[in-house]
Amino acid sequence: MKNRGMITIEACFVVPLFLFFMLSVAGIYMVLLADAHIHQSLAEAAGEVAQYAYLEDCYRKQSKSSVQNLVNMAMLNQKFRNYLGEDLFVEKVVKSGKNGIVVTAKQDQKNAKIFVAKARYLICVQVPFLGKKVFYRENEMKQKNFVGYSKEESSGYGDENTYVYVTPEQSVYHTKRSCTHLELTIHSESAHNKSHYVPCHFCARKRGSGNEIYVSKTNNIYHCNRACSGLKRTIMRVKKTEIGGLNVCSRCGK
Repeated sequence: MKNRGMITIEACFVVPLFLFFMLSVAGIYMVLLADAHIHQSLAEAAGEVAQYAYLEDCYRKQSKSSVQNLVNMAMLNQKFRNYLGEDLFVEKVVKSGKNGIVVTAKQDQKNAKIFVAKARYLICVQVPFLGKKVFYRENEMKQKNFVGYSKEESSGYGDENTYVYVTPEQSVYHTKRSCTHLELTIHSESAHNKSHYVPCHFCARKRGSGNEIYVSKTNNIYHCNRACSGLKRTIMRVKKTEIGGLNVCSRCGK
């Protein structure tokens, strides 16, 4: 009889804590979804505005204007609000809903063709037992206008930021991963020619399909399996400043 009422007392402590936890999780979930939708809408709007920058650039060149800003702020704001639409989570947690989101853009300091789009807003959430809380949030992203690349941009603003591709056994570097010289040339031969090559230590103990062996032009090792890992070329992406005195590949350098 001494324990009578203990469950009721425990419930008085546990139930409010449980409700506080669940309501807090729900509030965080809505804030994260609102942030994600705002970021996605900002990205879509910035990408579409970047396409129209080509027309802005053509007009600037024809009119010989010295204005370098190619960001159409009116279009950016309109496209952002069109993509965002009537978002339930934004209306719930953002102060004044989508009308409370301020979208701005400015040119990147290092490259005038790149602009930084920002969405600033206040998050207003009801914290159980603590009342309404307001805090500042912003979403930011970089977008390059569709106005082409200069020679300096294509090379990566200097050797210290330029990446090239090399292999352990080659004496040249490649500027493109898709260079055909990086492709491993493999040909098949009759298994009777095994004595002319050194067996691969990965697949030499296994029988290949048919009576063929596989050999690459880069070494004198034969393989019994076309999918052998020994037939995979090692390609490393390194900074140009780390390759020493290697020359550029004859195809990449054209």
